[in-house]
Amino acid sequence: MTFPSDPKAPPGDLEDEPLIRLEGIHKWFGDLHVLRGIDLTLAQRDVQVVIGPSGSGKSTLLRCVNLLERPTLGKVWFEGQDLTDIRTDLNEARNHIGIVFQAFNLFPHLTVMRNVTIALEKVLKVSGNDATERAWEQLVRVGLGTKAEAYPGQLSGGQQQRVAIARALAMRPRLMLFDEVTSALDPELVGEVLEVMIRLAGDGMTMMVVTHEMGFAREVGTRMLFIDEGRVVEQGEPREMYRAPQSPRLREFLGKVL
Repeated sequence: MTFPSDPKAPPGDLEDEPLIRLEGIHKWFGDLHVLRGIDLTLAQRDVQVVIGPSGSGKSTLLRCVNLLERPTLGKVWFEGQDLTDIRTDLNEARNHIGIVFQAFNLFPHLTVMRNVTIALEKVLKVSGNDATERAWEQLVRVGLGTKAEAYPGQLSGGQQQRVAIARALAMRPRLMLFDEVTSALDPELVGEVLEVMIRLAGDGMTMMVVTHEMGFAREVGTRMLFIDEGRVVEQGEPREMYRAPQSPRLREFLGKVL
């Protein structure tokens, strides 16, 4: 589904529109100026990775994309619709934008299957049988078909995070946002979550990924943003940025994390 910004515009006018466009995004928390005039676009099928030091504003930027954090200044466009317009139905728009956080946010008293189906039934009003079919499809996709009747407490952290991904995918989003989804996992569990994300990228899912996993950023990302102190310091093709960083700040950062 698309959300035209001008209902009188011809249908083809949005064909060249990026899926996401951020214009002049600023965010203050009290006196703290967290984001300082960020512009970016995200085309369909892109995997845009966002890197930078802790406290640089990466997660706040990601949360501004679907207005979980409302920008203090600036505009966010999704499929041609201004999400910052007070007339926009944000709940409808968010149905097309999946997001996965560090915390799994699963209901501990519900089975894996029920954790995935509950939003389908309550939010999208999908019938029970159809919700189960869609949930099963995504659980198999993330390699957890055999865990459908298990409870979250019976799963590893990596498995729980994969359930969270399946839950988001079952909503059939146009865009997936990932906020440092491996940072809370034991090192040996990181790979199984990254493998799912790599497969999603290969399937053509449009993704924006805040990550400290430098190998993933280099090998899977189609575009990379380096953010420091709330500003985009450098952006471009990931491998080229790794090979020949243009800014001293990015060279310093890569020297510490690689």
